[in-house]
Amino acid sequence: MPSSEPAVRRALEGLGERSGRTVVVLGPPGSGKSALLEELAAGVEAAGGRTVRLKGSYRDRAVPFGALQGLDRAVPAPEEGELPADDEPSPEDGTLAPMAPVAIDPESISATRRRDGRIRTTIFGGPARLPGPPVRDADEFWLQLLPEFAGDDAHPVAVLADDAVLFDAESREFLVALSQRARYRALLVAIVLESTSSAAGVWEEVLLGRTDVDWVRLTSPMQDPREVHRLRELMDGLPAPAVRALAYVTLLGGEANAVILARIARIHLRQLPETLRPAVELGLLRVREAKVFVPDRSSVPILEGLLPEAERPRWHLDVAEGLQALSSEPPLSRRIEVARHYLASAPDAAAMSRLLETAEISLGLLEFDEATRLLAEAIRCLGAIPPSERAAVEPEMRLLNARALYGSGCAAEAETQLREGVDGALRAATSQTDLASWLEPLLPTLQAVGPRRQLMTLVVELADRLHDAGLLEPEVLLETLLPGFDVERNLAERSRTDALRAAQNAHRMRERHLQALGLLAMGVSRLAGSAEEMQQAERFLRAARFLLRDTRRWELDYLAAEFECRLLETRGSVDQSLAVRQQNVVALERARLPSLELYHVLAIAQVYLDRDATSRADAPLDRAIRLVDHLHLLPPSPGLLRTWLLDGRRHAIAGTLDAARDRWSAIVDLPATLTLPRIRAEAMLRLALLEQATGRREVAERLAAQLGRDDVASVLPEAWKPWSSDLGGRAGASRHGGGPLPAAPPPAPPKLGRRERRRR
Repeated sequence: MPSSEPAVRRALEGLGERSGRTVVVLGPPGSGKSALLEELAAGVEAAGGRTVRLKGSYRDRAVPFGALQGLDRAVPAPEEGELPADDEPSPEDGTLAPMAPVAIDPESISATRRRDGRIRTTIFGGPARLPGPPVRDADEFWLQLLPEFAGDDAHPVAVLADDAVLFDAESREFLVALSQRARYRALLVAIVLESTSSAAGVWEEVLLGRTDVDWVRLTSPMQDPREVHRLRELMDGLPAPAVRALAYVTLLGGEANAVILARIARIHLRQLPETLRPAVELGLLRVREAKVFVPDRSSVPILEGLLPEAERPRWHLDVAEGLQALSSEPPLSRRIEVARHYLASAPDAAAMSRLLETAEISLGLLEFDEATRLLAEAIRCLGAIPPSERAAVEPEMRLLNARALYGSGCAAEAETQLREGVDGALRAATSQTDLASWLEPLLPTLQAVGPRRQLMTLVVELADRLHDAGLLEPEVLLETLLPGFDVERNLAERSRTDALRAAQNAHRMRERHLQALGLLAMGVSRLAGSAEEMQQAERFLRAARFLLRDTRRWELDYLAAEFECRLLETRGSVDQSLAVRQQNVVALERARLPSLELYHVLAIAQVYLDRDATSRADAPLDRAIRLVDHLHLLPPSPGLLRTWLLDGRRHAIAGTLDAARDRWSAIVDLPATLTLPRIRAEAMLRLALLEQATGRREVAERLAAQLGRDDVASVLPEAWKPWSSDLGGRAGASRHGGGPLPAAPPPAPPKLGRRERRRR
């Protein structure tokens, strides 16, 4: 059963796609932190990965690197009188050891010396505690981990840190530095913090602003049986009206406005103090400045558990109806609260409709994790409605859930929901117009996800089934995705074939926006072709723009605008394209369409990097990184891989070469199913230039040999070929591989005959 926490599911699925995450679990004692950590460990081990357990303690928190004892546990103990070498990892049972520990000479440790210079010893004659385990810094440990992520025996690695509030400063800095690299390999860093400890704030200070870190905040503390017994006895002594009032306050989270409480309890505001008096006298409630609240918030979950089971659903319904009556246009948080009270009262159609409403609002606000939770709860309500009604609403819910799951980084689950949504629509004989209206908002999301092998196979399968069922509208929507996927995979002929099929089917439809999509697909398939094909692409674009003019399909119009910019760039009109993209970025940010905005900011950053205007590239590139993290994209997403490529260029130019190497080698090391040929070839070329410029000639020569292979050389522009054949002569001018490489000249326009010139 998948976890209810999207962050956990995202982390585990990302490891399978060679992309790691950092997860921070924060909660009080007994809130389920350890169970969540065990779930992560089980998921990593099920994927064939290796876990490293770290645990903070009071004993070691004053010892430098004291919390890192688990990092060298796979290294066999040295023989007596023998110390392990610095650079030789020791395999055990056929697995690569994570790190060879550094030998520490006890004579060199001043922390264990007496004032007279002699080594401080125990009563047994051995040396006293050393200042921490023999570990290296995070960079050296990272180099030891890299072989585990590549090759035929590649597998994920998880570093699970329990009781991290008890980590010493050096161990904390080590783990934070390691987490900054997790995004680029199948590395999971999980950190468990005790929210009741003040030391948790130190971790929040260094991690809270990072977009590549997921926070799981647990709120239910461990329940003391003695406190449960005490509160039960107090509640047993309350009259029924006071119990009801206490129940409403508890279900409202432990605090309520007096006016709201009186409305929910259906009593006059003047009668409220008398109703609350028994609970106030027993200390269960307190009233201050028109606020009624539980004095000890940690007892709220206990009080909720003590409410009578028979009465609890009705009280939840009272709270839901009262909150809804008091707010005609409530904020999203109030809508979610109301929906979940309806769900707690009964998982029926009323609860489902409210959960769906809040999920759609959450998606509009790009709150993907919250939308995923709400839709999962709504789907659980399907069993309570009649089968005929269920068949009508389930497909739409499944497709909406697919969109939310893609945004949450759970691509495999999303594809399952996409399949079930189309299957349900076919079983229910849903009209093609309705099914197309549910699929259309998914198009930008699927384009951002990119040509995943599983997604491409699914799209082809579903398009064929829709064709057999005579549902051409949704079929055309899915088919228009394939030419772009083929272009990214460097499958030019297949792209033209898929585009022609989509355009022919679209031509049979009356809907202008579908015809426009078919024309755009034809244009995309010809964008990288000859000069004649580029002219055809321009005509397709103009026709598509004409058809979309009055349709008010803004997302499709933005898709056409992005294609127009790519066409301008291919023709060499970079300045014109830059101006159009900068205008579109503002509009797309306002319209909350990050999957379309991402391509524009990446193209803007690339223009500035190619013009050696690195400082101007920072803002769009930083925005691209935030969008990639917010959309939780995984390889082979074109947006993700281009972000890694351009960010590597920025680091190479700035001289932070390890960061550049991490990003480019992450692209190069991906298997063929998780990468894109053109981006991989460029990353390989730039990485070879970096290695040559830094004196690592053997590595550069190996990369140069790969660049000479037909499958790699064929996707590089002709003007870049001299760079790969003359690394030694050109590496010095490449700015460690991050500088602009000469671009291929735009194709010359075709010669026009006398008749064509007369027409122009």
